[in-house]
Amino acid sequence: MDVIIHPHALKHGLTEDEVCYAWENFVRRQSRATPRTDQIVAIGVTRQGKMVQMIGIMKPYGTLVYHALTPPTKKFLKELDMLGR
Repeated sequence: MDVIIHPHALKHGLTEDEVCYAWENFVRRQSRATPRTDQIVAIGVTRQGKMVQMIGIMKPYGTLVYHALTPPTKKFLKELDMLGR
């Protein structure tokens, strides 16, 4: 399935290639809890080794990634149960 990067996902300085690569090379990915079960949250890694937090949504034409940020926030890491204790 195709991955489409929304221009909004690039507003924090990542490139389309970095976001696409990080989406395809995820460390952890899951659907959000109710009521946002249509959203997919993920942590991925760029070719340069930067960790990226991303949010996407499944569409008939593929996955639309509309948010990307590096480094991931503590809140985002906690949502994916990746925050060390």
